[in-house]
Amino acid sequence: TARLFVCRENSHCLFLHRRLRAFKRWMKSKGLEWSDALEFVDTPEEGVEVRALCQLKEGDVVAKMPKEACLTTKTSGARKIIEEAGLDGHLGLAFAIMYERSLDGDSPFAGYLQLLPHQECVPIVWTLDEVNELLCGTELHLVYLVLFSLIIHEG
Repeated sequence: TARLFVCRENSHCLFLHRRLRAFKRWMKSKGLEWSDALEFVDTPEEGVEVRALCQLKEGDVVAKMPKEACLTTKTSGARKIIEEAGLDGHLGLAFAIMYERSLDGDSPFAGYLQLLPHQECVPIVWTLDEVNELLCGTELHLVYLVLFSLIIHEG
């Protein structure tokens, strides 16, 4: 099903169009290839979405991406700092993203980074009501409640 969105401000629509064009140029410059069966859409609500334009079958190759085009702790310009500090997993990746963002347009990942939100809402700053509503039924919810109760009882 196609979704149609209406831009209230022409300048914002122009921004979304430019951002998507810049991202596609970046992907091509990094050697990414994608099938004509895919459509990239940039919406104010959801950001960039990749949609299938037709029914895909198991085994269909819809995109190819060189490893060097992936922003990881190994491909970041901060690789040496990350390794020396012993950062790995999500912490190492968060540092790599912050480092690459600090380079602004000079980062080899600038075309990708401009699509990412500038901040993430994390449970540590949520109210207890938000935690109960948004994490209910997850392992993280149980961990959070245990940690919260420990903090309350020790405080």
